[in-house]
Amino acid sequence: MNTAAKARIKVESNGVVNVHVKPEILFDLKAVQSLQGVVLGKLGCMACCSGYQIIFRSEENEFSVS
Repeated sequence: MNTAAKARIKVESNGVVNVHVKPEILFDLKAVQSLQGVVLGKLGCMACCSGYQIIFRSEENEFSVS
């Protein structure tokens, strides 16, 4: 499963990294670990996330109000 293709990742200037994924990914440990590896790689270091706060968010809890 390509979990990175199923996530929206937004890095904010204050170091917060919001990772929006479907609930089925959040409840699959291997999928979350794989996604975390992709996120850490994009941040520049596969060994640590120093200086960043990574928040995994469920898309199920998102909505828009017009």
